[in-house]
Amino acid sequence: MHDDVINDTYNRLKNLPLFHSLEEGALKAILQECCPVYWSKSETINSDIGSQYVHIIVSGRLKLTQIDPQTGRSVALFILHTGDIFDFFSLLDGKEHVVFPVALDTVEALSMPLERAREWICEHPEFNQEFLPYLGEKMRELESFSESLVFHDTATRIAKLILKHVIPKESGEHEHYPVKLIHNLSHESLSELIGSVRSVVSSQIHKLKEEEIIISKRGHLAVKNLEALMEKCDLFDYYHMYKK
Repeated sequence: MHDDVINDTYNRLKNLPLFHSLEEGALKAILQECCPVYWSKSETINSDIGSQYVHIIVSGRLKLTQIDPQTGRSVALFILHTGDIFDFFSLLDGKEHVVFPVALDTVEALSMPLERAREWICEHPEFNQEFLPYLGEKMRELESFSESLVFHDTATRIAKLILKHVIPKESGEHEHYPVKLIHNLSHESLSELIGSVRSVVSSQIHKLKEEEIIISKRGHLAVKNLEALMEKCDLFDYYHMYKK
């Protein structure tokens, strides 16, 4: 990449959790070895790309799905966004990881061959100060997802999904609580994120709107009554944390 592109990308990534502890030279060194790639909105990306290359998401959202070949049903494991790495599973062990990435927006990413990325991590062990907690967070997301599938009904799962992405507001900042990352997803995508089907999710979203707990209009989602949403999740004790 040209120096001006490297500098621009550096400025966009340097303060993100995964990269903020890296010295400028170390971060720019990895950027110099990357190639920019772009995926169009709704594009389904080659499923084996993550076993060959590591990608740093610069902008946009990338949905990672698993698909049952017998039924065609799909479940979304993660939605990756700015600062995330795809595919961290293959990066860890170098083995194939079958997953189907779909661009939810126009996605800009930086690509590096898998083996070179693993070498770079060995050359820069300080990166692990942020990388290991990052991996731990992703593992906990999978644990929470599997727990919800076993122990919670669909109504609770959709409420917990929305609550997870609520942005705490400052006093007087917003009339309602905005929702990040999933704010404009289709009901089909929301159903994939909780292991359900579109019709059931549509019904639950409609019910939450009728109860004036959420606002969902023209594909944009916000929370109107955070206290009631937490009650749906059996998390009322944490309500005051969001009021601060």
